[in-house]
Amino acid sequence: MTLNNCGFVIGPLQEDQIDRTYVIAQAAMPDLTLDSWRRVSGGSERHNFIVATDTRGYSRGLCHVRLEEHPIAGPLFDVAIFIVISPVHEDEIAAALFTSIERQAIDAKSKYLRFWTLQPAIWRLLDDQKFRHRWDHGVIYQL
Repeated sequence: MTLNNCGFVIGPLQEDQIDRTYVIAQAAMPDLTLDSWRRVSGGSERHNFIVATDTRGYSRGLCHVRLEEHPIAGPLFDVAIFIVISPVHEDEIAAALFTSIERQAIDAKSKYLRFWTLQPAIWRLLDDQKFRHRWDHGVIYQL
């Protein structure tokens, strides 16, 4: 976990944050149910979620990242979900999350970051390897 200069903690999703972060995920993916969120975020995928938390413990940002061996790009750090919801400091939270993701991608020897275009169908596509291996969605950022 890291503390940025605005006082936000950036770190992996903790078990006691699962229900609180559902509100953020559901705001971007309206069809997402609490049961589905708990099943995925509480299981083996939990280590792929990053949360930005303010000084009072409120979750303000949520990301889902995964190192992918892409058939075209090679090592690709895939960012399927990148959401910031905060009444203040949205830019700082987004920058802190981006910096954390970029650092992880570099440490993993990834050549690219890909930020998926956020849409309600994202939840259903997280485990779709055929979709993840496509090169024609999201924004590519070369490291």
